[in-house]
Amino acid sequence: MEFGYTVYMLVMALFTLPIFITPFLAAADNSAADGLYWLYSLTCHQQVSRSICLFPGGISDCSDVQAHYRAYEVEKGGLTGYPFPVCARDVGIYFAALLSGVLILFLKKTDVNIVPNPLWFIIALIPIGLDGGTQLIGLRESTNFLRLLTGGIAGFAFSFYCIPLLNRAFPNIKKKKDLL
Repeated sequence: MEFGYTVYMLVMALFTLPIFITPFLAAADNSAADGLYWLYSLTCHQQVSRSICLFPGGISDCSDVQAHYRAYEVEKGGLTGYPFPVCARDVGIYFAALLSGVLILFLKKTDVNIVPNPLWFIIALIPIGLDGGTQLIGLRESTNFLRLLTGGIAGFAFSFYCIPLLNRAFPNIKKKKDLL
């Protein structure tokens, strides 16, 4: 397994997995949740209406929750919920980027160092650009499902470009290790 691939998966796992743990920590009133919400606030607006929340009955959309911009606890239908520390679009991006990295492992392509044609990455970014762009200029309001989906498309494509670039950045690590 190439060092670049290992770096990619380690970074993605360390960044993505706490996203899914944070609402459970918040529900358990664990102070670590506050630190994680703060940490992810550096990468995301954390607007509750654009987030996914953990409620006692499961995971649900928070788009109809009336809450402060960055609330770490919300009420919906008499139930207390806890938002993920990043918005729905970011959940899609990060989770799909991690998932596609796992797929690359199963495809036995961890050693690839040829970057695909950038046109394919641009095509993968078109849905997120249209969704976010049309919302940004006020033509329409997106839904959390659409944010999750378009983020997922972009995130899925990301690993197919990032992993070859990382493998190129660390070309001799495996060869030096094999000589020892």
